Amino acid sequence: MRILTPSATRQLLAVIPPRSPFGVRDHAVIRLFAQTGLRVGEMVGLNVGHVFGQVPFDQIDLPAAICKGRHSRCIPLNPAAQQAVQDLVDFLKMRGFQANPDSPLLQDRRHRRLPAREVQRLVQVHREAAGLPVRATPHTFRHSFASHLATRVSLRVVQQLLGHRFLASTEVYLHTQPAQLAQAVATLPAF
Repeated sequence: MRILTPSATRQLLAVIPPRSPFGVRDHAVIRLFAQTGLRVGEMVGLNVGHVFGQVPFDQIDLPAAICKGRHSRCIPLNPAAQQAVQDLVDFLKMRGFQANPDSPLLQDRRHRRLPAREVQRLVQVHREAAGLPVRATPHTFRHSFASHLATRVSLRVVQQLLGHRFLASTEVYLHTQPAQLAQAVATLPAF
C-alpha cells in the first residue's frame, strides 16, 4: 500500500504552477483529497451545493448516488479542507464557470463535470513533475488519509470516514511496528 508523507504531499503541491490555467484548481483538488480521503468518483460527483453555501460547509454530506456501495456518509471538513473548497468555488467564479448549487464542483474547459480519469491524469502529471518516488494517485491520498488517522483515532472512526462496510477493510491501515508490539506487551502486569 502506497502512502504519502506530509512532506511528499507538500513537495507535490509545490510543483503546481499557480499561474497556469488550472493550477489553482489542481492545488485545491489535491489538498481536498489529502484532507478528506474521498474516492476519485466521489470527488468528481460533488456539486457545489454539496460543499458550499455562502461559505464552505463544515461537513460533506455525500449522497448515496455518488458513494461506492450506494451508502451515504458524512465527512467533517477541517479548516484546511474548507479552504480548499473555498479555493475551488473562487476558481469557478473567477474563470466564469457556473458556481450555482447544482453545478459540478470540478469542471473541464467546456463547463462539464470533470471525468475521474482526468483527475487521475492531473495528479500523475504533478507527481511526475515533483519526482516523487511513490506513485501518487487520488487513491494514494485516500490511503494516506486513513493511515495517518489510524494512528490518532479509533479504527471505527476511520471506518466511518472511509465508508467501509466491514472493519476488516479498515484494519489494513494499522501499520503495526515491532516496537509497538514490544511496548504493548511490556505494559502487562508481572505475575
